[in-house]
Amino acid sequence: MEMNALLWIALGVCVTHAFNLEPRIPVVKRGLQGSYFGYSVAQHVEIENHSLSKLTSWMLIGAPLDQNRQPGTNRSGALWQCPLSTYTRDCTQVITDGRLMDDGLLYRPYEYDSNLESDDLVPPGNDEIKDNQWLGVTVRSQGIGGKVMVCAHRHIVKTADSQWGQGQCYILSQDLKYDDLKKPCSGKPTNKAHEQFGYCQAGTSGLLTAEDRVVIGTPGPHTWRGTLYLFTISDEFLTRDNTVYNAPMQDFSPVNKYSYLGMSVAVGNFFGKDLAYAAGAPRSNGTGQVVLFTRRDFKPDMDIALVLDGEQFASSYGYEITSADVNGDKITDLIVAAPFYFNRAEGGAVYIYTTLDICRTVNDKCSPVKLVGHEESRFGFALTNLGDLNKDGYEDIAIGAPYEGKGTVYIYLGSKNGIIKTPSQIIHAEDMPTPLKTFGYSLSGGTDMDQNGYSDLLVGAYENDAVVLLRSKKIIDISTYIRYAKKDGIYQDTIEPIDPNKIACLADSNSNHTCFAFEACCKTESLAKEDSMQNLKLNYYIEAETYSGTKKFSRVFFGVNGNTRPHYINRTVTLDSTKLVHCQKEIVYLKENTRDIQTPIKFRLNYSLIQEEPIMPLEGAPLPDMKNYPILNQQEAARIFEAVFQKDCGNNDICESDLQVIAKLNLSVSSVKLDFYELLLGEREEIVVEVNVANVGESAYEAQLFIIHSQSLNYIASKSNDSVICNLYNATIVSCSIGNPFKKDKVVDIQVRFDPKGLEDNESQLGFIIFANSTSKEIKEKQPTVLQATVLKRAELSIKGSAKTQWAFYGGPVVGESAIKYLNEVGPKVSHIYEIFNEGPWKVSTVEVRISWPYEVANDKAHGKWLLYMEEIPTIQALGEGECILPPGYVVNPLKLQDNINLDDIDNIMQSSTPSIVLYNHTNHIRTTRDTEKVVNTRTIVDKDGHRHRVVAMLLKFKAFLFSRIYTGQRSVFYEALMKDYLTLQNCKAGTAKCFDIICYIYNLQRKQEAIITVKARQLNKKFYYNINILIIFILILEHLIIFREIIDFRLWNSTLVEDYPKVDMVKIGSNARIVIPSNIVIQQENLKDDYAIAETIAYPDLLDQQEAEPVPVWIYIVAAVAGMLLFILLTLVLRKFGFFKRRRPDPTLSGNLEKHRDDNPENEALFKH
Repeated sequence: MEMNALLWIALGVCVTHAFNLEPRIPVVKRGLQGSYFGYSVAQHVEIENHSLSKLTSWMLIGAPLDQNRQPGTNRSGALWQCPLSTYTRDCTQVITDGRLMDDGLLYRPYEYDSNLESDDLVPPGNDEIKDNQWLGVTVRSQGIGGKVMVCAHRHIVKTADSQWGQGQCYILSQDLKYDDLKKPCSGKPTNKAHEQFGYCQAGTSGLLTAEDRVVIGTPGPHTWRGTLYLFTISDEFLTRDNTVYNAPMQDFSPVNKYSYLGMSVAVGNFFGKDLAYAAGAPRSNGTGQVVLFTRRDFKPDMDIALVLDGEQFASSYGYEITSADVNGDKITDLIVAAPFYFNRAEGGAVYIYTTLDICRTVNDKCSPVKLVGHEESRFGFALTNLGDLNKDGYEDIAIGAPYEGKGTVYIYLGSKNGIIKTPSQIIHAEDMPTPLKTFGYSLSGGTDMDQNGYSDLLVGAYENDAVVLLRSKKIIDISTYIRYAKKDGIYQDTIEPIDPNKIACLADSNSNHTCFAFEACCKTESLAKEDSMQNLKLNYYIEAETYSGTKKFSRVFFGVNGNTRPHYINRTVTLDSTKLVHCQKEIVYLKENTRDIQTPIKFRLNYSLIQEEPIMPLEGAPLPDMKNYPILNQQEAARIFEAVFQKDCGNNDICESDLQVIAKLNLSVSSVKLDFYELLLGEREEIVVEVNVANVGESAYEAQLFIIHSQSLNYIASKSNDSVICNLYNATIVSCSIGNPFKKDKVVDIQVRFDPKGLEDNESQLGFIIFANSTSKEIKEKQPTVLQATVLKRAELSIKGSAKTQWAFYGGPVVGESAIKYLNEVGPKVSHIYEIFNEGPWKVSTVEVRISWPYEVANDKAHGKWLLYMEEIPTIQALGEGECILPPGYVVNPLKLQDNINLDDIDNIMQSSTPSIVLYNHTNHIRTTRDTEKVVNTRTIVDKDGHRHRVVAMLLKFKAFLFSRIYTGQRSVFYEALMKDYLTLQNCKAGTAKCFDIICYIYNLQRKQEAIITVKARQLNKKFYYNINILIIFILILEHLIIFREIIDFRLWNSTLVEDYPKVDMVKIGSNARIVIPSNIVIQQENLKDDYAIAETIAYPDLLDQQEAEPVPVWIYIVAAVAGMLLFILLTLVLRKFGFFKRRRPDPTLSGNLEKHRDDNPENEALFKH
């Protein structure tokens, strides 16, 4: 049963898209490969011996690149006539060219001798070129027993010094014999070539009217403005109108140059009476235009009646046009194609104008019906009038889309209201039994080719050099209806309303379900009078509710099988000529727990014929008779009907309810904005929407309450004074079922709870839209209740700073930047920690912390000496994670120093002498000698105990500082004095240190949570000049590095302090941080004083490594000794000069003679000498 149901569902879908054109057994004809056989097609019926009982149908095929039978031509094109047979290559070429009279008079090149046989064909004359003339580009038939036209728009006329592509058209009699030749541009001026009639290209389009006129589209004259020509082709030579009519040209033309007016033509009584002639100009005005003309007898220039504009630029509006009476008002309707129209997934458009008479008299009243195809399909590339395909009194049309897949043809039916926009049939190239491409490139319809009473469709597929004739199947009319048997046996055409509270029914009194019964009936008859119906088998299929695809499940099931409970049923019905009416009784059961007892239960009834699958015959076999493959009229074979429920409603059986909603929030009312509530996030764990619903009208079926809320809110639960059930309808809607029915004067209170924790930071307002509805009719439409709340997000943030590394030592010799290879040589670790805490009550999705960090000592250069050397990005410890970003131009480890010092390198380190010191500029890699830099000067201050101190202060941005002082034992006293004198609000530009901001982002900082930012630095460890001390200290440093290696990010540049401030007591290194809330986050804070913090580390110089006095060089001693001796000699000479060394002696006359006696005692002798 399940498989059968699926089969019939598929069959029903198939029938919807397959009306009476049979694609499975087409008549197929093929031409020479590459000849473009099928580029144009026409249906033609020849009347033999002037008797309508002897009709011969021909398929006329244009092959513009085919080899013509005329000698001396190369691929000049040909016209083929093909019979209706199962053979694919039994077409005959129609003789059109080569019947020149052999009298040598070249000025009469186109007079033909109809008595000549085809073997007497002669080559073209010297005044023409027929190679590649494209004979067969246009093929048209006047209808049954009418004439035929075939054109070659590239036919060339030769003169002594030029060649002109003017084009020409042959007019053939109904038996395809030569009748006339039309060359509209022959004899017209060509002095200005294309600016006149040099390239007319006559025959690009054309048609034959029932009034014995031929219309020839000529898009080339006057720089491709284009025109059209009208000739009379009546055989009544004495009475016919020999005037040649044309559309206005040159300055009187309705279009501009390069418009291609005449690319397509159509004729009809578009304005209600006299004929009008339409011509397409697909490039006019950019969008394309269609111009309609009327003519006056014996006045060659026709009058412009109306100009229609295209809708879209480059859509080629007017590329193809045709006429049909699709609404049966006896006024011809115009169909215009724009095959290059596009819009998203659409490609190609066709416009149907049914009120051109109104358009002509009232401006801007042209409102065509628009049909569109699939993208890149060129929907509308070919159009044709199918005649009354389904015998409903309205003409139908076919539209080709040759590039949709391998080609597609759409069939649209006319109706009283005009064209039915849904195609009655879609025929794809893949439906054919033979492979085809560009199926639908050319079309011809409206003629009954197999004389079965229905018009057929001829389709060209030039890329495969093939055509197919799709023949129509006869239509069997069917009328369907539903009837319901009452208790008294009287039938009525509607089903009695269902009482959902009543068990069983008249048709099944033992059932435990609510049920009802009806009879589905059909009546058939043939529209073809000569047909008889014997043993006609029909498939009968009913489906409840799911047929439209909008519902997956049905509320009812049929009683044919109690186990499967199907919601569909199919049966076979047999009819014969004696019984043309059939009725079938069905019992339907309502499923238990059905809530929807207000909406009618809809059914779809469909009938289809059971017949053998047609098989494509072999070549040479008789054509299948289409009378053996009839089809039901699908416009009547399907019917939709419904069963309604009994309702607690008024006399009109329409429930008119009046649901009134009152709602409020469990929040405080805003004092700033009227009609607003205030929600302080963090203080309330949930939001409660309190709703009161009352019905003051008739019963409301399937009554529901809807609450539309922000997607950031999460629905928790609901509570009510009645059995109300609330559920999530989707992410932003909560729906509550308040009753089925929700009876008159009933009142219900509902509290719906929401969790606001998921609110986004940029949400400053919350809105609730609350309304109630039902399947009943509301007496008066009401506006939803809107509740709004201002969201207050308060989060008290604070920051604290501390130094994990509270002190560090620096010292040793000054080491130049170029001599440092390892990070260990830079300096000791410096760790500053900032703790950010959220007191709440709300979370903060993003906290920005700006840390001002000194990286250079201020000087008078573009870059100062290194102060803190960056090795790694600062780290963040937080539940919500985070990241730190350096400003542009600053990189990690700019000198590319290695991570560790190998023990093998110790000797090299000890042997290195102090080089000339240089500073590295990490921005442009310029090195500046240190001895030319400005050093921050010291200042002398006196503490409260009277001690004098030399201090250097390097002030950082936002109270950050770097300073030092000379030896003292009372550091706390000095600290207080220095804080008092120097901790003022400064900045990097005016201070003594250069710094940059490290920006750290902490994400999703919840209430009562903290985040920790750690920033570290290192100072170069000092070196002794004694090998043992160097080795011991290096080992200690190496151990220290191994322990904390993963968190080292900054290093204090040791040499800067050693060189500039060797004789100080300590250096205090301070950084600062402040909290910044991003502008896109709405957070309120009451206290901003704790949004700023300072962290500091103290660096001490090593006391054992104070620099001792340098030994005096030897040469200084020598120079000093020599200088002393010279000074002594000089002084001696001066004293001598002044007699300092002369003794005063007594006058000899006053003294006695003294004798010298030797004393033997040596001591006495010594004393004497002195």
